Amino acid sequence: MDDWNHIGTCMQDAGCTADEIARAEMLCRAGAAEELLRCLRLCRSEQLETLHEKQKQLDRLDSLIRRTQNQL
Repeated sequence: MDDWNHIGTCMQDAGCTADEIARAEMLCRAGAAEELLRCLRLCRSEQLETLHEKQKQLDRLDSLIRRTQNQL
């Protein structure tokens, strides 16, 4: 946990919130590796949930496109 800047930058690039990054920084600086890992996994889980929701939206649009094409 010697390079907080790298971790913070990666989290920011990954779309983590400012609160999530601040919590991770606190844990990193405190040397709480297990808690930091849990924090990172939670951030990942939230990102994955967002991805799944976006995929559902795309699926709906694809369905609408197909139905519209079939009517032509």
